[in-house]
Amino acid sequence: MWAWIKVNWERCFSFSISLIFLFFSVRFLLTGDVTGATAAFVMFFLCLIYVNVARFKRFKGFGFEAELWEDKQREAADLIDRLKNIVQVYTRELVMMKVLAGRWGVGSKWIDRWALYEELVAQHDTLGQKIDFSPLREEVYRVMVYDIVSFSSKEIQKAIRSAQSSARAVISDEFGDPITDIDAHHQRLQDLNELDFEVQDLFSMSKTENVARFVSSRAVKFADGLREKFGVEVKLPEDEIKKLEKIDALVEAGDFCATPELMQWADRH
Repeated sequence: MWAWIKVNWERCFSFSISLIFLFFSVRFLLTGDVTGATAAFVMFFLCLIYVNVARFKRFKGFGFEAELWEDKQREAADLIDRLKNIVQVYTRELVMMKVLAGRWGVGSKWIDRWALYEELVAQHDTLGQKIDFSPLREEVYRVMVYDIVSFSSKEIQKAIRSAQSSARAVISDEFGDPITDIDAHHQRLQDLNELDFEVQDLFSMSKTENVARFVSSRAVKFADGLREKFGVEVKLPEDEIKKLEKIDALVEAGDFCATPELMQWADRH
């Protein structure tokens, strides 16, 4: 036992230090200190690398040592690749937790959420970790698009509901009181109900569709329907329609990015 400790004490010590850094990383994360959690996790990451790399030169004999060193280098490269995957998942969870926090209450601003993403990516680049964060960036963009479109959709919904109230008045005038043609009256109400603009799960839809285009085209379709079937003009909010058209063009062109203007639009929810 003592003989094994004498040979491996350095590795055991480094592994213990890495566990301490992992403990503080989790502790900082639970207390909301994202920067501290990231720094501690990076140290945990480096300690693990040292534990597995520092022991490679203990072999004697130049020819034998050189051959083994190549094998260990390949093992170390595989280990680093696996650890990069862990870092990528860890970074994604940190960023998305920040992005999705306070969706229906008081939460952070988009400028803070985007700053966290850029800070984490910059830290990994500084450490020489060449990790592809483009999938995470696209996921952050998707949530930002949802926030912008969600607010615009609510404003459009207000205009549609106002027009629907006018359409109900039109139906009431058509059939009078008491209503004598029940079937025709029911059909007119059904036609009106089919022009309900509300979208049940826009967030889930945003994962696979261009929701800006969906909402803007739906608004125009319903406005046309109310005008054609009931003679009611819908005063759609022009500013919101223009925002949707801009987001639609950016998404389709693959040119969406976190500009101050777009972050300001997304912070209105």
